[in-house]
Amino acid sequence: MTTLDVRPTTAPIVVPAERLHRRALLITVAMVSALVPWCVVLSQLLPSTTTVAHWSVAWVGLDSGEALAAALTAILILRKDPRAALTAVIGGALLLADAWFDLTTATSGGDLLQAGLEAALLEVPLAIAAFWYASTALTRP
Repeated sequence: MTTLDVRPTTAPIVVPAERLHRRALLITVAMVSALVPWCVVLSQLLPSTTTVAHWSVAWVGLDSGEALAAALTAILILRKDPRAALTAVIGGALLLADAWFDLTTATSGGDLLQAGLEAALLEVPLAIAAFWYASTALTRP
């Protein structure tokens, strides 16, 4: 009687680079092809105003995501882990989304001024710094 070894192997599954790039290209082209018409549809169907039941949860969630991305980036930088570039890009994207939604949901006057100042002085510069770090980290040997 033979024994079957069912322990998982530690060798990673390797996908040839050319096939990986072809798949990634196909997926991203499909995303663009679906999202562009969807944006046109949304621009026609969505109401100009709405009431949101969980407004504070949405904003706390977004800001928590930014904080988590920053914390993970700091930890990975301390460990000299190149994956810090990934979390930096995620953090930068969340900061830009935050600036966008701050500006587009602000009422006129002081609210809009505050959103503009936060975007110009904090969110956009921090996002640029995160993208700069990621691009610099990825191009270093």
